[in-house]
Amino acid sequence: MTAAPLVPQIRIDERAPASDVRAFFERDRLLSAYALADLDPRNIDTARWWAARRGRDIVAAALLVEILPFRPCFAMGEAEALAAIFRDLREPRLIVATPPRGRLAVEQTYRFERVDVMRRMATDRRAFAPRVTHTLTRLHPEHLEDLLELYGEASRAYFTPDRLAREIYFGIYDDGRLAAAAGTHVRSAAAGIAAVGNVLTRLPYRDRGMATSVTSAVTGSALAEHRDVVLNVRQDNASAISVYERLGYRTHATFIEGPAVRRAPWERITNIWRRQ
Repeated sequence: MTAAPLVPQIRIDERAPASDVRAFFERDRLLSAYALADLDPRNIDTARWWAARRGRDIVAAALLVEILPFRPCFAMGEAEALAAIFRDLREPRLIVATPPRGRLAVEQTYRFERVDVMRRMATDRRAFAPRVTHTLTRLHPEHLEDLLELYGEASRAYFTPDRLAREIYFGIYDDGRLAAAAGTHVRSAAAGIAAVGNVLTRLPYRDRGMATSVTSAVTGSALAEHRDVVLNVRQDNASAISVYERLGYRTHATFIEGPAVRRAPWERITNIWRRQ
C-alpha cells in the first residue's frame, strides 16, 4: 500500500521579498489592489507584510499599512495559512479586509467588533463612462484646509500636504465652500492600479449628482495613468452601487471588512476547544 504524500508544513516568512508577495497578490489584482499599491516602491516604506509558504510556494499573505493609525490589513489565501499568519501578528487592533472564506481563519486570533460586507468594484478605460455635470476643481496641498473642513478635524492625521500632492483629488465649490470631494486612497504606476474613495457630499447638496461628478473626474484622471481603477462600497448601499455602475464600474468580488481586536490568550484557547 502506497502512503499518501506528505503535505509541506506552513512556514511564516516575514522576510519574503516584495516581488514574491507582489506576484502572489497579482493572482487577483483587483481584489488585492490596495496591497499592490502599498507595495509600490514609492509607498513600500509604510507597509509590512507576512507570507505563509508551503515549501517554496506562497499560499497566503497579509499586508499591514503601519503609517496609518487605524492599522488597515489586507489578507488572502488558504485558510490554514491565513490562521498561521494572524497567530504571528502582534497588533492589538486592526482593520481587517479579507475574502469571506478568510473570516474563520482571522477569528481564531482576532475578534471582529463589526463586519461589513463590501463590494470591490472596478473599471478600465474601455468600460469607463464619464458623467460630469458640475464645475470641478483639482485639489492640491493649498486646498488642505478646505478638505479638512469638509471631512472633519479628525481626518487631519490622514490628509497631509504630501498626500494631496501624491494622490488625485477633485472637488466642487459653491460660494467659496467645498461642497463635495473624492480622491484616490492609494495608487501605483508600477502596478498600474488606483483605488478611489473618500467620496463625500455635504448634506444640503446631496441628490444633485455631485458625488457622480467628483467620482467620475477622479476615475478619469486615474485611468489616464493606470490600467485599472477600483473602489469599495457596502453591499447594502444600492444607491451608490447604481451610481458607480452608471460610470462603468462592475462588481469584481465581495469581501468582509471591520475592526478586529486580538483575543486574550484564554479566549484563543476557548476558541480551539469549541472547534474540536
